Amino acid sequence: MPAIIIHSLELTDEQKEVLADKYITIFSELTKVPKDRIYLFFDGYTLDNAACDGILFSKRPPKFAVGKFSQKGV
Repeated sequence: MPAIIIHSLELTDEQKEVLADKYITIFSELTKVPKDRIYLFFDGYTLDNAACDGILFSKRPPKFAVGKFSQKGV
Protein backbone atom coordinates (compact mmCIF):
# COMPACT_ATOMS: atom_id res chain seq x y z
CA MET A 1 0.00 0.00 0.00
CA PRO A 2 1.78 3.15 -1.16
CA ALA A 3 1.08 6.21 0.96
CA ILE A 4 1.46 9.87 0.09
CA ILE A 5 1.52 12.44 2.89
CA ILE A 6 0.96 16.14 2.32
CA HIS A 7 2.08 18.55 5.03
CA SER A 8 0.70 22.06 4.58
CA LEU A 9 -1.37 24.77 6.13
CA GLU A 10 -4.98 23.66 6.46
CA LEU A 11 -6.57 23.12 3.07
CA THR A 12 -10.23 23.31 2.11
CA ASP A 13 -12.09 20.11 1.31
CA GLU A 14 -12.23 21.18 -2.34
CA GLN A 15 -8.44 21.64 -2.45
CA LYS A 16 -7.94 18.23 -0.85
CA GLU A 17 -10.20 16.55 -3.39
CA VAL A 18 -8.31 18.06 -6.33
CA LEU A 19 -4.91 17.22 -4.86
CA ALA A 20 -5.98 13.67 -3.97
CA ASP A 21 -7.22 13.03 -7.50
CA LYS A 22 -4.10 14.45 -9.16
CA TYR A 23 -1.48 12.89 -6.87
CA ILE A 24 -3.12 9.46 -6.84
CA THR A 25 -3.71 9.47 -10.60
CA ILE A 26 -0.12 10.41 -11.39
CA PHE A 27 1.30 7.93 -8.89
CA SER A 28 -0.88 5.18 -10.32
CA GLU A 29 0.11 5.98 -13.92
CA LEU A 30 3.82 5.97 -13.11
CA THR A 31 3.88 2.88 -10.88
CA LYS A 32 1.00 0.86 -12.36
CA VAL A 33 -0.39 0.46 -8.82
CA PRO A 34 -4.22 0.54 -8.92
CA LYS A 35 -5.66 3.81 -7.65
CA ASP A 36 -7.69 2.02 -4.97
CA ARG A 37 -4.44 0.75 -3.42
CA ILE A 38 -2.87 4.21 -3.03
CA TYR A 39 -3.54 6.20 0.13
CA LEU A 40 -3.10 9.93 0.58
CA PHE A 41 -3.05 11.63 3.97
CA PHE A 42 -3.30 15.33 4.73
CA ASP A 43 -1.54 16.80 7.73
CA GLY A 44 -2.90 20.35 7.97
CA TYR A 45 -1.49 22.95 10.30
CA THR A 46 -3.31 25.95 11.74
CA LEU A 47 -1.62 29.32 11.49
CA ASP A 48 -0.46 29.13 15.10
CA ASN A 49 1.27 25.80 14.41
CA ALA A 50 3.51 26.93 11.55
CA ALA A 51 6.22 29.56 11.22
CA CYS A 52 8.57 31.06 8.67
CA ASP A 53 11.56 33.30 9.35
CA GLY A 54 11.04 32.75 13.08
CA ILE A 55 7.53 34.27 13.08
CA LEU A 56 4.28 32.35 13.52
CA PHE A 57 1.95 32.55 10.55
CA SER A 58 -0.78 33.64 12.98
CA LYS A 59 1.21 36.84 13.58
CA ARG A 60 2.10 37.31 9.91
CA PRO A 61 -0.29 35.29 7.69
CA PRO A 62 0.89 34.33 4.20
CA LYS A 63 -0.31 37.04 1.81
CA PHE A 64 -1.03 34.93 -1.26
CA ALA A 65 -1.63 31.45 0.12
CA VAL A 66 -5.17 30.12 -0.11
CA GLY A 67 -6.60 27.51 2.21
CA LYS A 68 -9.02 26.90 5.01
CA PHE A 69 -7.39 29.68 7.04
CA SER A 70 -8.17 32.32 4.41
CA GLN A 71 -11.89 31.54 4.09
CA LYS A 72 -14.27 34.10 5.51
CA GLY A 73 -16.01 32.99 8.66
CA VAL A 74 -13.39 30.38 9.59
